[in-house]
Amino acid sequence: MPDRIQIKEEAKQVVRGARVNAYLVTLIVLAVTGLLEALDSYVGASRTVDQVAELYGQQAAAMLPAFPEFPVLLMAFVAAVNWLAQVIINAGWSIYHLGVRQGKEMPYGCLLDGFAFLGKLILLNIVMGIFVYLWSLLFLIPGIIAQYRYRFAIYNLCENPEIGILEAINMSKAQTAGFKWQLFVLDLSFLGWIIVGSLCLGVGTLWVTPYMEAANAQFYEYVRTCPSVAEG
Repeated sequence: MPDRIQIKEEAKQVVRGARVNAYLVTLIVLAVTGLLEALDSYVGASRTVDQVAELYGQQAAAMLPAFPEFPVLLMAFVAAVNWLAQVIINAGWSIYHLGVRQGKEMPYGCLLDGFAFLGKLILLNIVMGIFVYLWSLLFLIPGIIAQYRYRFAIYNLCENPEIGILEAINMSKAQTAGFKWQLFVLDLSFLGWIIVGSLCLGVGTLWVTPYMEAANAQFYEYVRTCPSVAEG
Protein backbone atom coordinates (compact mmCIF):
# COMPACT_ATOMS: atom_id res chain seq x y z
CA MET A 1 0.00 0.00 0.00
CA PRO A 2 1.49 3.37 -1.01
CA ASP A 3 2.36 5.70 1.87
CA ARG A 4 0.74 9.06 1.08
CA ILE A 5 3.05 11.06 3.35
CA GLN A 6 6.14 9.39 1.89
CA ILE A 7 4.89 9.96 -1.67
CA LYS A 8 4.35 13.66 -1.00
CA GLU A 9 7.74 14.03 0.66
CA GLU A 10 9.48 12.29 -2.22
CA ALA A 11 7.53 14.50 -4.66
CA LYS A 12 8.88 17.59 -2.89
CA GLN A 13 12.42 16.30 -3.23
CA VAL A 14 11.91 15.51 -6.92
CA VAL A 15 10.58 19.02 -7.61
CA ARG A 16 13.44 20.64 -5.70
CA GLY A 17 16.02 18.51 -7.49
CA ALA A 18 14.75 19.13 -11.02
CA ARG A 19 17.59 20.38 -13.21
CA VAL A 20 15.14 22.52 -15.20
CA ASN A 21 13.15 24.53 -12.67
CA ALA A 22 9.71 22.97 -12.14
CA TYR A 23 8.16 26.28 -11.14
CA LEU A 24 9.26 27.99 -14.36
CA VAL A 25 7.88 25.07 -16.37
CA THR A 26 4.63 25.40 -14.41
CA LEU A 27 4.54 29.12 -15.13
CA ILE A 28 4.85 28.44 -18.86
CA VAL A 29 2.09 25.82 -18.75
CA LEU A 30 -0.29 28.03 -16.76
CA ALA A 31 0.47 31.10 -18.90
CA VAL A 32 -0.07 29.33 -22.23
CA THR A 33 -3.24 27.54 -21.16
CA GLY A 34 -4.56 30.68 -19.44
CA LEU A 35 -4.03 32.84 -22.53
CA LEU A 36 -5.69 30.28 -24.80
CA GLU A 37 -8.67 29.94 -22.47
CA ALA A 38 -8.98 33.73 -22.26
CA LEU A 39 -8.95 33.99 -26.06
CA ASP A 40 -11.56 31.23 -26.31
CA SER A 41 -13.75 32.99 -23.74
CA TYR A 42 -13.40 36.35 -25.49
CA VAL A 43 -14.28 34.99 -28.92
CA GLY A 44 -17.27 33.12 -27.51
CA ALA A 45 -18.43 35.94 -25.19
CA SER A 46 -21.05 37.28 -27.61
CA ARG A 47 -22.66 33.84 -27.63
CA THR A 48 -22.73 33.88 -23.83
CA VAL A 49 -24.55 37.22 -23.90
CA ASP A 50 -27.12 35.71 -26.28
CA GLN A 51 -27.61 32.76 -23.92
CA VAL A 52 -28.13 35.11 -20.96
CA ALA A 53 -30.70 37.06 -22.99
CA GLU A 54 -32.51 33.86 -23.88
CA LEU A 55 -32.59 32.60 -20.29
CA TYR A 56 -33.04 35.81 -18.30
CA GLY A 57 -34.20 38.43 -20.80
CA GLN A 58 -32.68 41.37 -22.62
CA GLN A 59 -32.46 43.51 -19.47
CA ALA A 60 -30.12 41.00 -17.82
CA ALA A 61 -28.06 40.72 -21.02
CA ALA A 62 -27.81 44.52 -21.24
CA MET A 63 -25.97 44.55 -17.90
CA LEU A 64 -23.10 42.57 -19.43
CA PRO A 65 -20.23 44.26 -21.32
CA ALA A 66 -20.61 44.51 -25.08
CA PHE A 67 -18.48 42.08 -27.07
CA PRO A 68 -17.83 41.94 -30.82
CA GLU A 69 -19.66 39.23 -32.71
CA PHE A 70 -17.42 36.64 -34.34
CA PRO A 71 -18.41 34.12 -37.03
CA VAL A 72 -19.44 30.71 -35.74
CA LEU A 73 -16.67 29.04 -37.73
CA LEU A 74 -14.05 31.27 -36.09
CA MET A 75 -15.42 30.46 -32.62
CA ALA A 76 -15.31 26.74 -33.43
CA PHE A 77 -11.76 27.06 -34.78
CA VAL A 78 -10.49 28.90 -31.68
CA ALA A 79 -12.20 26.35 -29.40
CA ALA A 80 -10.58 23.47 -31.34
CA VAL A 81 -7.13 25.08 -31.22
CA ASN A 82 -7.54 25.68 -27.50
CA TRP A 83 -8.49 22.05 -26.90
CA LEU A 84 -5.63 20.70 -29.02
CA ALA A 85 -3.13 22.95 -27.26
CA GLN A 86 -4.40 21.75 -23.88
CA VAL A 87 -3.98 18.13 -25.01
CA ILE A 88 -0.38 18.73 -26.15
CA ILE A 89 0.63 20.84 -23.13
CA ASN A 90 -0.91 18.42 -20.64
CA ALA A 91 0.93 15.51 -22.26
CA GLY A 92 4.18 17.51 -22.21
CA TRP A 93 3.55 18.34 -18.56
CA SER A 94 3.27 14.60 -17.81
CA ILE A 95 6.38 13.83 -19.89
CA TYR A 96 8.33 16.47 -17.97
CA HIS A 97 7.40 15.06 -14.56
CA LEU A 98 7.96 11.45 -15.60
CA GLY A 99 11.43 12.40 -16.84
CA VAL A 100 12.28 14.45 -13.75
CA ARG A 101 11.14 11.53 -11.61
CA GLN A 102 13.76 9.39 -13.38
CA GLY A 103 16.51 11.98 -12.82
CA LYS A 104 16.58 13.19 -16.43
CA GLU A 105 17.18 16.76 -17.50
CA MET A 106 13.88 17.77 -19.10
CA PRO A 107 14.20 20.96 -21.19
CA TYR A 108 11.31 23.35 -21.73
CA GLY A 109 10.87 21.93 -25.22
CA CYS A 110 9.62 18.63 -23.78
CA LEU A 111 6.26 20.35 -23.29
CA LEU A 112 5.80 19.94 -27.05
CA ASP A 113 6.91 16.29 -27.22
CA GLY A 114 3.26 15.23 -27.53
CA PHE A 115 3.34 16.36 -31.17
CA ALA A 116 5.17 13.12 -31.98
CA PHE A 117 2.05 11.07 -31.19
CA LEU A 118 -0.64 13.74 -31.41
CA GLY A 119 -3.12 11.46 -33.16
CA LYS A 120 -3.08 8.98 -30.28
CA LEU A 121 -3.32 11.78 -27.72
CA ILE A 122 -6.42 13.15 -29.45
CA LEU A 123 -8.06 9.72 -29.62
CA LEU A 124 -7.14 8.91 -26.01
CA ASN A 125 -8.68 12.11 -24.69
CA ILE A 126 -11.82 11.63 -26.79
CA VAL A 127 -12.29 8.00 -25.75
CA MET A 128 -11.67 8.75 -22.06
CA GLY A 129 -14.07 11.70 -22.26
CA ILE A 130 -16.76 9.45 -23.74
CA PHE A 131 -16.20 6.74 -21.13
CA VAL A 132 -16.35 9.21 -18.23
CA TYR A 133 -19.47 10.83 -19.72
CA LEU A 134 -21.23 7.48 -20.09
CA TRP A 135 -20.39 6.50 -16.52
CA SER A 136 -21.59 9.93 -15.34
CA LEU A 137 -25.00 9.23 -16.89
CA LEU A 138 -25.49 6.55 -14.24
CA PHE A 139 -24.75 9.01 -11.43
CA LEU A 140 -22.08 11.44 -10.27
CA ILE A 141 -20.08 8.90 -8.25
CA PRO A 142 -19.49 6.41 -11.12
CA GLY A 143 -18.25 9.31 -13.24
CA ILE A 144 -15.75 10.34 -10.55
CA ILE A 145 -14.59 6.74 -10.15
CA ALA A 146 -14.09 6.51 -13.92
CA GLN A 147 -11.84 9.58 -13.83
CA TYR A 148 -9.62 7.85 -11.29
CA ARG A 149 -9.76 4.59 -13.25
CA TYR A 150 -8.23 6.29 -16.30
CA ARG A 151 -5.89 8.60 -14.33
CA PHE A 152 -2.68 6.93 -15.53
CA ALA A 153 -3.65 6.28 -19.16
CA ILE A 154 -1.85 9.43 -20.30
CA TYR A 155 1.29 8.41 -18.39
CA ASN A 156 1.23 4.99 -20.04
CA LEU A 157 0.92 6.51 -23.50
CA CYS A 158 3.61 9.13 -22.84
CA GLU A 159 6.05 6.47 -21.65
CA ASN A 160 5.13 4.04 -24.44
CA PRO A 161 3.87 6.02 -27.47
CA GLU A 162 3.93 2.84 -29.56
CA ILE A 163 1.04 1.21 -27.64
CA GLY A 164 -2.62 1.63 -28.58
CA ILE A 165 -4.98 3.91 -26.71
CA LEU A 166 -7.13 1.04 -25.45
CA GLU A 167 -4.01 -0.67 -24.14
CA ALA A 168 -3.06 2.52 -22.30
CA ILE A 169 -6.55 2.69 -20.80
CA ASN A 170 -6.56 -1.00 -19.81
CA MET A 171 -3.14 -0.61 -18.21
CA SER A 172 -4.49 2.31 -16.16
CA LYS A 173 -7.50 0.26 -15.10
CA ALA A 174 -5.16 -2.46 -13.81
CA GLN A 175 -2.82 0.05 -12.16
CA THR A 176 -5.59 1.88 -10.29
CA ALA A 177 -7.50 -1.24 -9.23
CA GLY A 178 -7.59 -1.12 -5.44
CA PHE A 179 -5.89 2.29 -5.32
CA LYS A 180 -8.69 4.69 -6.33
CA TRP A 181 -9.49 5.62 -2.73
CA GLN A 182 -5.81 6.29 -2.00
CA LEU A 183 -5.65 8.52 -5.09
CA PHE A 184 -8.75 10.38 -3.94
CA VAL A 185 -7.26 10.94 -0.48
CA LEU A 186 -4.01 12.12 -2.10
CA ASP A 187 -5.95 14.69 -4.13
CA LEU A 188 -7.94 15.71 -1.06
CA SER A 189 -4.74 16.32 0.89
CA PHE A 190 -3.90 19.17 -1.52
CA LEU A 191 -7.27 20.89 -1.11
CA GLY A 192 -6.09 23.29 1.58
CA TRP A 193 -3.13 24.41 -0.54
CA ILE A 194 -5.39 24.88 -3.55
CA ILE A 195 -7.74 27.11 -1.56
CA VAL A 196 -4.86 29.14 -0.13
CA GLY A 197 -3.33 29.44 -3.59
CA SER A 198 -6.55 30.76 -5.09
CA LEU A 199 -6.81 33.36 -2.32
CA CYS A 200 -3.26 34.60 -2.98
CA LEU A 201 -3.94 35.85 -6.52
CA GLY A 202 -2.91 32.46 -7.89
CA VAL A 203 0.69 32.73 -6.62
CA GLY A 204 0.18 29.73 -4.35
CA THR A 205 -1.10 27.73 -7.30
CA LEU A 206 2.29 28.14 -8.96
CA TRP A 207 3.84 26.36 -5.97
CA VAL A 208 1.31 23.58 -5.41
CA THR A 209 0.70 22.58 -9.06
CA PRO A 210 4.11 20.98 -9.75
CA TYR A 211 4.01 19.42 -6.31
CA MET A 212 0.65 17.77 -7.10
CA GLU A 213 1.79 16.53 -10.51
CA ALA A 214 5.03 15.17 -9.05
CA ALA A 215 3.02 13.30 -6.40
CA ASN A 216 0.82 11.81 -9.13
CA ALA A 217 3.90 10.70 -11.07
CA GLN A 218 5.30 9.25 -7.85
CA PHE A 219 2.07 7.30 -7.23
CA TYR A 220 2.10 6.08 -10.84
CA GLU A 221 5.67 4.87 -10.43
CA TYR A 222 4.61 2.91 -7.34
CA VAL A 223 1.64 1.14 -8.96
CA ARG A 224 3.56 0.61 -12.22
CA THR A 225 6.24 -1.37 -10.37
CA CYS A 226 3.85 -2.97 -7.86
CA PRO A 227 4.23 -6.78 -8.21
CA SER A 228 0.48 -7.44 -7.95
CA VAL A 229 -0.23 -4.96 -10.76
CA ALA A 230 2.60 -6.23 -12.93
CA GLU A 231 1.37 -9.81 -12.54
CA GLY A 232 -2.20 -8.75 -13.34
